[in-house]
Amino acid sequence: MSRKSRLLLGIGILSLVCGSRCLLASPGIADDTAPGLQAFRTGDYATASRIWKARADQGDASAEFNLGMLYFRGLGVRKDLEESLRLFRLSADQGLAQAQFQLGFMREKGLGLPQDYAEAQRMYQLAASRGDSDAEAGLAALYEEGFGVQKDLKRAAQWYRQAADQGMAEAQYRLGLLVEHGHGTPRDEPEAARLYTLAAEQGYGPAEEQLGICYMNGKGVPQDPQKAYFWLAIASKQDEKGAAKLRSDLASKISPDDITKQEQAVAAWRAKPIPSKNTTTIH
Repeated sequence: MSRKSRLLLGIGILSLVCGSRCLLASPGIADDTAPGLQAFRTGDYATASRIWKARADQGDASAEFNLGMLYFRGLGVRKDLEESLRLFRLSADQGLAQAQFQLGFMREKGLGLPQDYAEAQRMYQLAASRGDSDAEAGLAALYEEGFGVQKDLKRAAQWYRQAADQGMAEAQYRLGLLVEHGHGTPRDEPEAARLYTLAAEQGYGPAEEQLGICYMNGKGVPQDPQKAYFWLAIASKQDEKGAAKLRSDLASKISPDDITKQEQAVAAWRAKPIPSKNTTTIH
């Protein structure tokens, strides 16, 4: 499997209309949803929807959430934001953190209901109190941008750190940016490089580019043109336009043999599975 960026945050986790985060939920709440998960993973969304509907009709919170995600994305059923909201509310009322996060996300983006940053913040807070890393990162993004709350980079850094400590690549990257520049947290270039490395090793394109820049300029790590080339090449394979230009500029400063060596390393790296610790979203 080639490495692909899990684009959850960008400017913030709230900027997407459901990428990999909306693949449904991590196993663990309702074992009876396992056949539905198996069908989902094989692309048999119609079967998954039938299995989850039967469980949702019995009030199973995981099935309510999973079925809601199918309606949200139009997989195996018609796309229907109103129905997805109904199911998310049922699940959220039972305390499922992923459903609370999803309601907050839809509130923030105005999907299927009026945009309301304050309500988004409230829902994220509920989910974050249950340790949901996406909600933690969502709160961080609100505080970083000042959406619905007073802009507070210190609180943003705190929430990003909680999500980063759970292995979320996007939060590691966003925290790295704050740490590198001393925004809301003490400036610490080696720590920023460490955070970029954690995210880059999960295949997160922006972090790969930023780590390449660190090696290129000797920021937080020893200056190393070859490592810089490696990470910029990795990032450029994920359509990080800035990385492609920097890699091209760097190519004139290292030998052809070294370029060949690093391109071979890039090919080997991309052939590995992504060791991502990010949460998924289907039970």
